[in-house]
Amino acid sequence: MKRIFFFLILLSPYFCYSQVWKSFGVDSLYIPGNPESFVSTFKVINNNLFVSGRFGKSSTQDIKCIAIWDSINWHPLAEGLQGWGISIQLFQNKIYTGGNFIYAGNNVNNTTYLACWNDTVWQPVGSIGSPNSWVEAISFKNMLYIGGGFGGFGYTGPNATSFNCIAAWDGAQWHHVNNFDNGISAFTIYNNELYAGGYFSVISGAPNYCVGIARDDGAQWHDVGGGLGGYVKTLLADTINNVLYAGGVFSVAGYLSGDSLSPNPVPVRNIAKWDGAQWSDVGGGFNYDVYTLCLYRGELYAGGWFDTAGTQRIPHLAKYNGSNWESVGSGVDGIVQSLIVYKDELYVGGGFKHAGGLASSCIAKWYIHPDSVFIGNGELKMENVPELKVYPNPTNGNITVEFILPQPEKAVLKIYNSKGELFRKFIILDRESKKDIDTSKWAKGVYYCVLEQRNKRLLQVKFIVE
Repeated sequence: MKRIFFFLILLSPYFCYSQVWKSFGVDSLYIPGNPESFVSTFKVINNNLFVSGRFGKSSTQDIKCIAIWDSINWHPLAEGLQGWGISIQLFQNKIYTGGNFIYAGNNVNNTTYLACWNDTVWQPVGSIGSPNSWVEAISFKNMLYIGGGFGGFGYTGPNATSFNCIAAWDGAQWHHVNNFDNGISAFTIYNNELYAGGYFSVISGAPNYCVGIARDDGAQWHDVGGGLGGYVKTLLADTINNVLYAGGVFSVAGYLSGDSLSPNPVPVRNIAKWDGAQWSDVGGGFNYDVYTLCLYRGELYAGGWFDTAGTQRIPHLAKYNGSNWESVGSGVDGIVQSLIVYKDELYVGGGFKHAGGLASSCIAKWYIHPDSVFIGNGELKMENVPELKVYPNPTNGNITVEFILPQPEKAVLKIYNSKGELFRKFIILDRESKKDIDTSKWAKGVYYCVLEQRNKRLLQVKFIVE
């Protein structure tokens, strides 16, 4: 008991740092008298946060459906959008936005559903007309890709150009990218390949059905591990752990084997993890739709329409500690549609009115001090405390990390930077007791050495590289 008490005293400084909600208060985004305002997407461009959705004001400013936040003040983007925005992307020094709007700014010519801001005025994209339905996803690899529910450009009729839910823009002209049989809602780049998620199941040229998710290897589209038996709304590539997360509305992963139903689908609930070879469950998932995913301080955050995460009642916003889903403070009181990390804080957007009990319409911030990031309920194994030493500390060269494992089996040693981002990862074999690590090429600053076993964080030590 004394040993446990002493251990808690050593950890007590970490508990003193804050994990708090920050309200936008009067600077929230809203439509006066309209309870259906929402923020649908974030994008960091040139050190500013671009925000789009369905809103018309912030404080005393008119800001119509797209805005710029510089961390202190809001700025309108000209006259905004006549409708609502869903996606934003920077390409060749221009800002492209897609959504469900009839035109952008005062330009009523061919800026429906998709428009480009050249730092002065809103412009149409290309000369063949606008998409004939909503644009929900925009990404780029070698070109700018747009996805949505459109069937062509130039509306309908003999002059329309056919594009089935996807098209690629090189800065001068549009290119065809196969044909999808239904809408696209998300793109991401994973292992240098373009992944798409949505409602679709058939892609021209693909050798198999692609249910909900597909990848492009540069030559053709392929299914991803048999796909997901439903609708994929969001995709997130975790480049540190080299895995891909998918969220949406589905109950099985590995849905197909070739073109037949899989005999061994993986039960999942609206979220799944792909490691490049197979799908797996993530903490028991959610009871309803997942709309957005984000990594903050080394943990996975999910937002959506759900009210249950795993087996716990956690409405609309949850974080995953590697084993279980947890609430984010006292949470938000409405749907969460977008998440992003901007200037060391997690920005949360959606259709809520309060965050952490504070009035904050459609947008709020969640902040965790880096010294408190690794302390969470139930994550420390108090009854069998291991040992972890880092020396010399401070250092300007090599460090030695010594440890005693509580169980004679493999463990993981992780190094995080001062922002709580995973920086290095080392596998510890069951008979190892130390690691020598060269830090001579690391940036100067504070780092955290964390010992994990059985997906549990056991202990951490802070050290300094000079």
